[in-house]
Amino acid sequence: MGKIHFDGESKIKAFFKGKGFYVALAVCLVALCGVAVTTFMSNTPPIDTGEEDPTLPSTSSTTDKAVDTPVTGIPDDRSTTAPSETTTTTTATTTEPDIQTGATSVDLFILPLTNEVCGSFSDDQPVYSKTMNDWRVHNGVDFVGSDGQAVKALADGTIQDLEEDPLWGKTITIDHGFGIQSRYCGVTPSVKEGDTVKVGDIIGNLSEIPCESLEGSHLHLEITADGKLIDPINAIGQEVRYTEEADPSAA
Repeated sequence: MGKIHFDGESKIKAFFKGKGFYVALAVCLVALCGVAVTTFMSNTPPIDTGEEDPTLPSTSSTTDKAVDTPVTGIPDDRSTTAPSETTTTTTATTTEPDIQTGATSVDLFILPLTNEVCGSFSDDQPVYSKTMNDWRVHNGVDFVGSDGQAVKALADGTIQDLEEDPLWGKTITIDHGFGIQSRYCGVTPSVKEGDTVKVGDIIGNLSEIPCESLEGSHLHLEITADGKLIDPINAIGQEVRYTEEADPSAA
C-alpha cells in the first residue's frame, strides 16, 4: 500500500484559486455591512410613537400643569353668560370760584396823588410860570394836593435816585423797566435807593417845589420813555379833571 501525502499548503492555494476565494470575499462584505448598519442605528434618534420610554424620566406632570393652568386676563369664549353692559361713571368736576369775580382788576398804572391837574404837559411849547415870572417848557404834569399828603408809586419798579434839586426840591426817580422812568418832584422820600416798590406803594409825602411855589401845593410828575419826556396823563391812562387854568382844551 502506498503512502498518502497530505500537502496542506497546496490545498489552501487550490481553494483560493477556485470558488473558495469568492466565498471568503462574500463573508467579509457581509461582516462590513453589519458593522455599518449597527453604527447608523445607534446614531439615529428614536421615533416618537406617543408611548413613553420606561427608561426615561417622566415629564407628564410638568406638561399637565402647563396645560391646566389658565392664563389670567384672557376671557373664556366657552362661557354661556352674556357679556355685561359697560357702565360709564361721570365724576362731576368742581370748579373753584373766581376770586376776582365782581372785583376790580389791579391796574398796572395809577395816579400817584389826586386826579385833579393844575398844570399840563406842554411838550415843546413854553408856558408862563408865575413863580419864575418867565416863559418855559413844562416837562411834566402837576397834580393838586396838600402838604404832607402821601404820594404813591404809579407802577411797579425800583427806586433809582433820591436827590434834592434847588429848583424842584426833593425828588424821587423810579425805574419801571422797559426803558420807562418816573420822576416825582416836591416829595420827601420814605424809601431809599435800591428799594423795590409795587404799584400804589407809598414812597413819600408832599413837600415844597421852589420853582413852582406860587402854584400852590402839588406834585410835579415827569415820565420818560427811552430817555424822551412824554405826557404822563397819556402814559398812565387814567381819567383826570383839569383846573380852569390847566385845561389844555382852553388854550
